[in-house]
Amino acid sequence: MADWAVLGRKLRRDLARVKNGLPNIASDTIKTYTTSGRITVDGIELVEGDLTVQRYLELPPSSEGQFATNTDNDVVIRLDIQIHEALQGEWLARELTSRVQKLRKKAGLRATDDVCVFYRFDEGTGSDLISAIQGNVEIIRRTVGSLPMDVAQKRAEADVMIGEEQEIDDTKFMLFLAKP
Repeated sequence: MADWAVLGRKLRRDLARVKNGLPNIASDTIKTYTTSGRITVDGIELVEGDLTVQRYLELPPSSEGQFATNTDNDVVIRLDIQIHEALQGEWLARELTSRVQKLRKKAGLRATDDVCVFYRFDEGTGSDLISAIQGNVEIIRRTVGSLPMDVAQKRAEADVMIGEEQEIDDTKFMLFLAKP
């Protein structure tokens, strides 16, 4: 990769020659540049700092998942970018508990105050969050103190202290805190 703004100031009219010549540079020549700090592109000498060398892996198509690569100088990193359902559910549960904690703070509650947590989703939405709640009961109970429930399950005598619209992963819903 080239820093075209820096090279433009340095090379002026010769920038187009370098831009056109870079794709034709052999891999061995690039390897030499990484050690020597000098390379000649279409008769124009470039020095260390003019180019950034990025390494990559050719990844074969695999049924085991999706991967991406990234580089940092001499290190190439292979990343598994497949979304795993269990990790997605845990992330959603942690996002939900974070929203509950922020709502508790906004309501002026202390960490020791007991509250019941309720949610209301629009028709046909929220199934992924409900699954995340059901799949991560312990994480949520440990952090929040109770398990969030549908607002339809709220007892009539439970006073709602605060309610606020929330959004997690493009799903909007209402979150309520009530006295037990």
